[in-house]
Amino acid sequence: MKVPLACLGLLLLAAPVVGAAPVAHALDLARCFALALQYNPTLRIASTQFLAAEGRSVRLHAILYPTINSQAVSTPLTFYVQIQETVSAATVPQLRLSRLTREQAFLNYRQSLVDVFFQVRQAFTNALGADAEARLGRELVATRQAAVKTGGNLFAAGSLQRSDVMPLQVLTSLGEQGVTGTELTRQQAVLALAQILGVDLPADEELQGTLEDRAPDRLDLAALDAQALRDRFDLQLLENARLSENQQIRIDLKNLYPQGGFESDSAIQPPSFLPAGATDYDLERNYNEPETQRENGNTQLPLSLYFDWIIFDGGQLAGVKAADRATLATQQEAVNALRRAIPGEIASAVAVIQAERATLRLLGDQTSPEDVEKEATVDYQAGRVRLLDKVNLETDIVAQRQLRLASQVRLSLAVAALDHALGRGLEAPRHPVAAP
Repeated sequence: MKVPLACLGLLLLAAPVVGAAPVAHALDLARCFALALQYNPTLRIASTQFLAAEGRSVRLHAILYPTINSQAVSTPLTFYVQIQETVSAATVPQLRLSRLTREQAFLNYRQSLVDVFFQVRQAFTNALGADAEARLGRELVATRQAAVKTGGNLFAAGSLQRSDVMPLQVLTSLGEQGVTGTELTRQQAVLALAQILGVDLPADEELQGTLEDRAPDRLDLAALDAQALRDRFDLQLLENARLSENQQIRIDLKNLYPQGGFESDSAIQPPSFLPAGATDYDLERNYNEPETQRENGNTQLPLSLYFDWIIFDGGQLAGVKAADRATLATQQEAVNALRRAIPGEIASAVAVIQAERATLRLLGDQTSPEDVEKEATVDYQAGRVRLLDKVNLETDIVAQRQLRLASQVRLSLAVAALDHALGRGLEAPRHPVAAP
């Protein structure tokens, strides 16, 4: 499998790093991805699978090389070397499995990367929404506090009754209680984001980013399903695992096939390395070698071919075949289950996108909160509305902004879910289908 350069860069970034993360006080989504690549526990564990895959590949390739054994016998000292090479019907499956093992490690890391990036996007979106919610609450409380101060001044001047000022104080107190809850929600969202990133984030971390304010158009479910079946890494991983299991079955059944090879029983005698004319050189010790060989040394390398086939093993092979068939069936069922689940994931995300798109369109058709606020200020200054009416109207304006914010959060989460369902979570967040 060819590995894109961009993916290699991601793998290098995912190398284990020791020590605390240098986290800036301004955090955007790109920075979150970079931190996750370095510190996310799931990715750091997944990266170790490359070493395990390489080790297994080396072990599977070992069948290509002959086995060399040695033995030393003393009095007189003789050094024996035996060479053996075995070939069976399982040789080619072992080589195929070594390639699939590397591919599986790569796909496993890519899928872990897609899952972690999706979790980061979801957590960052929730934190961004909670931050905006807390900011709206603080702005509302500041507005009510200013109204209470204005009302107090008007009461002191005799322009307002006490009954007109007390509701403002109650609304301010309720707003302050609401801010306490939204601040707690924000802190919890930041903690959840930090847990996924694998780093510590300060409670007052400044989040930078924008939520979705529009939805992708032309959401063709059939086209999206086809794209997901083509691009999903987890589906490719299961397919690879099924192919690997099929090769493993062929290896497990190697006793079913005859094995052939060659072996030698060579004796390399130390006297053969003595200088010419040595008195303890015994030509007769290599009596079975040609005379030219005996004159040049005491080395022999007789080869023999062999053929081995286990006819009966007491039922062990039958048990292996039954277990392997069950494993292969399980792998295929997992592939089929994922293929059935993918359209449901896409349809669910698309349904939310369409619903939130309609909500945002409806909110967009209404008078903007900014225009309503300007009109309220003008009416209050002109004496057409009371101070309490102005504060209540500002509360309604904030409620409208909160509705839009909640819809944008849900839309952003749904767009991220659709990207994940399509198997393209490694790309920069964007609309799945570009609007015309």
